[in-house]
Amino acid sequence: MQSTSPQSRVPDVNKAPARGIIRGVLGKYGIQLALLALVIILGLSNGNFRQFSNLQSIITQASFTGIVAVGMTLIIIAGAFDLSVATMLALCATGGAMALPSIGAVPAIAVVILIGIGLGLLNGLVVTKAHIPAFITTLGLMYVYQTIDLVWTNGNPVSITDTGYLSLGTGTLLDIPIPFLAMIAAFLVGYAILRYTTYGRYLRAVGSNETAARVSGIPVDRVLIFGFVLVGVFTAIASVLLSAELSSVSVTMASGYELNVIAIVVVGGTSLAGGQGTMLGSFTGALIFAVIYNALDLFNVASFWQYIAIGVVLIVALASESGRSRMLRGFDRGS
Repeated sequence: MQSTSPQSRVPDVNKAPARGIIRGVLGKYGIQLALLALVIILGLSNGNFRQFSNLQSIITQASFTGIVAVGMTLIIIAGAFDLSVATMLALCATGGAMALPSIGAVPAIAVVILIGIGLGLLNGLVVTKAHIPAFITTLGLMYVYQTIDLVWTNGNPVSITDTGYLSLGTGTLLDIPIPFLAMIAAFLVGYAILRYTTYGRYLRAVGSNETAARVSGIPVDRVLIFGFVLVGVFTAIASVLLSAELSSVSVTMASGYELNVIAIVVVGGTSLAGGQGTMLGSFTGALIFAVIYNALDLFNVASFWQYIAIGVVLIVALASESGRSRMLRGFDRGS
């Protein structure tokens, strides 16, 4: 009968901290490492992917959904979400395109932002004052906004010819597309809100436990209303850039954006249960989806498979959310 020496039963204490560090890095930066791995693999397997013009195209396409994702991250952290962003974006863009010929680019952009604020405010008021769940409210208003847009345009596209306005979607600064620079600025604003403001702390408190937040004196309704207004503002900004890039506006210009934006936010690590999420994660999620779409195009994959890819990535992200949380809890206990 073999005996086990006492030394062989002693755990290797030197390996425990290393495992904890690895788990912590994977838990906090797993999505960024996945993006890096994806870019390296695609860059080695397809020469066209490495072309500078293609990389410009990727970050441009990431920008439109990415900017909307800033507002969506904030409202999901607060425990709600907005399904109306696609039709809201189209309606904002229509307002800008209609006003542009008579008032010029800068006032037209102001009109777009005001429309976004108004639509976001309406969403927030219906959710909080009528006590209708955000899912039902924004689903219903999604169709309302689409109908208003159809009536306004008679279902016809609206062309944009103002060169200054168009440059916002197609121009570059130091070879970096202007929409991507706007996306970076939007995420920095979102990061500052979450990290440095009382409102950011209120968002997390409401999303973690709305009842406890109310008992502690947090103005929950105002927090949620302002959250929906922020969704409207960021959606309006994205509408300006997207319509300028397309040089036209149509009711279906952002079709499917609501699913893409929610997928970006969830893949980035924001919990649908509310209370937690990061802007860095959503920023990375926007880039990941843009890379996936671009890769499918480069490899001549049929367009309908792109929807399957989005669905698979979203399911994987939801399935891995609990595992990521466990890794973070394990890292925190070990540190």
